[in-house]
Amino acid sequence: MALFVNADDFGKSEEINRAICEAFERGYITSTTLMANMPAAKEAYLLAKEKGFSDKVGVHLNITEGMPLTSGIRNNPLICSQDGSFNAAFYHNTKYRLYMDRQSVDQIRDELDAQIMLFLELGFKNLHIDSHHHVHTNYPVYRAIKELSSKYRYEYIRLSRNLYRGGSAFNGIYKSIYNRSIRRLSDACSAYFGSYRDLMTYFLLDPDNRDDRDRGASEAMRKLYADKDVEIMVHPMYGKNGELMDTDIPMKEERCLDIKGF
Repeated sequence: MALFVNADDFGKSEEINRAICEAFERGYITSTTLMANMPAAKEAYLLAKEKGFSDKVGVHLNITEGMPLTSGIRNNPLICSQDGSFNAAFYHNTKYRLYMDRQSVDQIRDELDAQIMLFLELGFKNLHIDSHHHVHTNYPVYRAIKELSSKYRYEYIRLSRNLYRGGSAFNGIYKSIYNRSIRRLSDACSAYFGSYRDLMTYFLLDPDNRDDRDRGASEAMRKLYADKDVEIMVHPMYGKNGELMDTDIPMKEERCLDIKGF
């Protein structure tokens, strides 16, 4: 059993690419996932190859930001704006996160297929699957991924977030059913998935409290890592002073994610 720390958004921009490379160099992360449709995707491959972590790059499927790779989806107002760029409109409407018509599912499937194909054409090989804004946990996107499973052998698919406390009963039931279903589509899944903030609050620690961050992994955390596979997502970027951040927290202060200790 192990702790895996994945950096989302590789390829989103040159700056994020540099931040993810530095996170690898400092030993803060174990893997990253690529947004194949974004402008810095090709540079991401060249950097990963140069720095020796191309085998640790998976696919960050994306239908909420940037321009699609396929043309059909650009005319769907639930997914794209008039200029053809992703607008995430469906993502803000519970109805469409649970149901879309057949044509929309086909368009999503074709776009995800194009992103996976480009990922492979760039030279990457690891079909570790997750998604931007967790869109693969929405039922219409799940349907598209399931249909593509006859074409691709998914090595790993990220669960719907289950390392957290609280939430509605409906949300909990949906996540439970979804996670059982997604496990059938891939060779592997973790037992738990969440963000650094999720992990801290799960163990009743305050991620915004410096003292709590400085404590490092508790015995309860270490037991979880020893007994189960746990995936934590991070978003490396640079703060105003050039410090390496996980969105709004310095990565060096996320001490419970000390992957070298596990």
